[in-house]
Amino acid sequence: MEKERNVCCGDAWKRIRRAILPLTLLFLMLAGFPAAAQEKKVVDMADLLTQKEEERLQDRLSGIVEEYQCDVAVVTTESIDGSFVEEYAENYYDNHGYGIGSDWTGILLFISMEERDWNITAEGKGTEIFTDYGRREIGDRIVGMLSDGDYFDAFMKFADLSEEFLRQAATGTPYDVDHTWKEPMSLGMRLAISAGAALVVTLIVFAVLVSQLKSVGYQSGAREYVRRGSFHLTRSNDLFLYRTVSRRKIEDNPPPSGGGGSSTHTTSSGHTASSTSGKF
Repeated sequence: MEKERNVCCGDAWKRIRRAILPLTLLFLMLAGFPAAAQEKKVVDMADLLTQKEEERLQDRLSGIVEEYQCDVAVVTTESIDGSFVEEYAENYYDNHGYGIGSDWTGILLFISMEERDWNITAEGKGTEIFTDYGRREIGDRIVGMLSDGDYFDAFMKFADLSEEFLRQAATGTPYDVDHTWKEPMSLGMRLAISAGAALVVTLIVFAVLVSQLKSVGYQSGAREYVRRGSFHLTRSNDLFLYRTVSRRKIEDNPPPSGGGGSSTHTTSSGHTASSTSGKF
């Protein structure tokens, strides 16, 4: 009897779980929450990457997403069938489950090889993290690599910059026109500056040591080198040789600086998005 009771209870619990799961998924859909973000952060339909490069990029992007809870993805395709790249990229983002949270926060780098288009789309809070200024900055840093065919380097640079912008946004002040991003100085430049500073210090020390070897101090006037009573000045004149005039134009109405933030719109799926595109 006890065994039959346990079996009945087990069957009842299974039926309850089967009933609860669809209701839970339905609730999440109605509430606007994605059940799970798209796990594949690299979709290389244009076959621009080797398998090893794709795996490395996937790991890099997945780590960023996990740490900052903002989706970051790279998608490439051969053709967009004559569509506008902005619209195509946004629809791909919306229709393939990208985005974190109720507002589908994230950023997507989309590449179309047919017309050599690139697009960076941000949605949800991603529009605040990656402003119009920020997306342009990222695009400017990768377009040269894309033009040269260095696709893996371009995609990894996109990942690195996305992480930098996310890290800065976490401080409460994202990069924007009034708080611009500065590219970190390269190792070679840091070494060159260090070497230059060391050379300057060496020259200063050398000059000090040499000055200590002089038996006669430097005299600024010629009179110190003339024997007293041997020189008699009979005439003197002041001659005007030249003059220097500097002119600076004062702007009456200086041009206004551009505004910050993102210019957003609503996608066909009802998401808030902002987009930046270009050619490579």
